[in-house]
Amino acid sequence: MRHNPLHLKNRIVFFVVAILILAALTCSKLYFSYHMVNQSAEIAVAKQYIGIAQRIADGLDKELYGQFLQTKQYGEDRDRISLYLKQFREPTGALFVYILMLDETNVAKAMVSSIPDGVPDLPIGGACTVPAEQVNEAKQGKSYYTGIIQDEAHYGNYLSVGVPFYDENGEIMGVVGIDVSAENLDKLGAQVVKSNGLVFSIDILFAVFLLGSVFFLNKWYKRRLRSDLKESESVYITELGKVIEGIKLSRHDMMNHLQVLRGLLEMKYYDRAIDYLKRMSVDSKSLDLSMRIKNPVLLVLFQSKWELAHSKNIAIDFDTDQNEYNRVDAMDLVKICSNLLDNAIEATDVYAGEHPRAIRVICKAKRDRYIFAVENPAELSPKEQKSLFEQGYTTKFSPDKLRGNGLTIIKRTVEKYNGSVHVHCEDGKVFIQVTI
Repeated sequence: MRHNPLHLKNRIVFFVVAILILAALTCSKLYFSYHMVNQSAEIAVAKQYIGIAQRIADGLDKELYGQFLQTKQYGEDRDRISLYLKQFREPTGALFVYILMLDETNVAKAMVSSIPDGVPDLPIGGACTVPAEQVNEAKQGKSYYTGIIQDEAHYGNYLSVGVPFYDENGEIMGVVGIDVSAENLDKLGAQVVKSNGLVFSIDILFAVFLLGSVFFLNKWYKRRLRSDLKESESVYITELGKVIEGIKLSRHDMMNHLQVLRGLLEMKYYDRAIDYLKRMSVDSKSLDLSMRIKNPVLLVLFQSKWELAHSKNIAIDFDTDQNEYNRVDAMDLVKICSNLLDNAIEATDVYAGEHPRAIRVICKAKRDRYIFAVENPAELSPKEQKSLFEQGYTTKFSPDKLRGNGLTIIKRTVEKYNGSVHVHCEDGKVFIQVTI
């Protein structure tokens, strides 16, 4: 079997695009998951150090700090406060621990600090890098924490937290601040990511599952499309065969008529030849449904079925509305009406009862529903009535597979539109109504 190069190329493109989509989805999910993990780590660390800053503020000698504020000079008072801050900085692994002063500006000033050895001390009243938003929060008596502050030129990258503290009159004296190195946050984030390896694995598996679902849905859709196309081709080929068969029957019938006419003319029975031509003219008139049916597919179908029935000496009466029946797919209309009429014509062709060899066809539009019904003479036992819509059943003994599956095709097509099929058998007649 030869493969279509264009089809193969399309499959390759599909797989490449699918892999790229999978990679993009996986990377995006992992990126956002990693970002959320780091953000959660920052919040957790910030809350932890806010608690430490609160303990520092609670234990701070407010009277001693008040004496320092009166002079704002280096000396014993400042050294004692700095030593107190150092007792918290070293055990907690903080980068800096300090006390800020707030004024009418949006810039906080460092007053007392505890810093690592070898790092220049912060000058008294020196501007701090705490953003104005957090400074205003502190002025309102709120604890704060910042994002990662970029300060590569001086102290590196760090996160700051702060807790305001008050004097005996309830006025804000200052803010206890703590800076935490970003390296500590990275280490904590790496630990959290490592501990959540299962979650990231599930994310990857989910992306693979999503791609697999898209792939299998695509295959299912193509298989369903091929099945529908095959069924439509089968209906088309069958209908075309019936048209050709009707043409052959008409040609054979016409040859018989021409032979009779030739004989009458040769025998010089001219009056009888004229009468015979008149009868032929009446019998050969085509059914005119164009004024009653606006759907061209149904119009052609009914014309061909009328010709087929006429060739078998079966009369067909059409009771139709002037409706386009456009809420139903044209191919589905053919499946329903063609199979209804085929079974009716076949059953009537072998019928030997007392009812006339006639078929009644009904096509009506009732509000939001369509009704398609066929009534024909037939003798069916109770068992045969129950088997009407079983796979392979037919009202006529015929080796033709499509005939045997015709009513099953009707049922399956009607189910697509959540419709119904009603069958009624009484007094030697079968009435089948489809509502969709």
